[in-house]
Amino acid sequence: MAVAVIGAIRAVAADADKPGQKTYGAKCASCHGKDGKGNAAMAKMFKVTPAALDLVDKDTQGKKDEELFKLTSEGKGKMPAFKSKLSEAEIKDVLSYIRTLAPADSEKPKE
Repeated sequence: MAVAVIGAIRAVAADADKPGQKTYGAKCASCHGKDGKGNAAMAKMFKVTPAALDLVDKDTQGKKDEELFKLTSEGKGKMPAFKSKLSEAEIKDVLSYIRTLAPADSEKPKE
C-alpha cells in the first residue's frame, strides 16, 4: 500500500515539474486551455474557430518544432508574439510541454 502511495505522489510531482508547464499555465492556458484543447469562450471572443486554439489536434502536433517556435515567437493572426515576453529557452520548454498534451497516437512532426 505504501509503495502505491509513494508511486502516485512521485507521478504527481513529476507531472507538476514538466519543463514549460508553469509558463504554459501562465502565458498560454487562458486561450489554449489547461489541456491544450482550446478555450471555447476565448475562441468566441476572438471570433476564431475553437480548432484555431487547439494545440493537441493532428494539424498542430504534426508541425515541426521550428514552425511552432516561429509561430510562438512572432505570433500570427490573433495570437500575439512572445519573443519579447519569453526567452528562447522558455518557448522551447513550452513547446516541449505542448507535445506532452497530445494523445499517444497523435501525428508526429513531419521530417
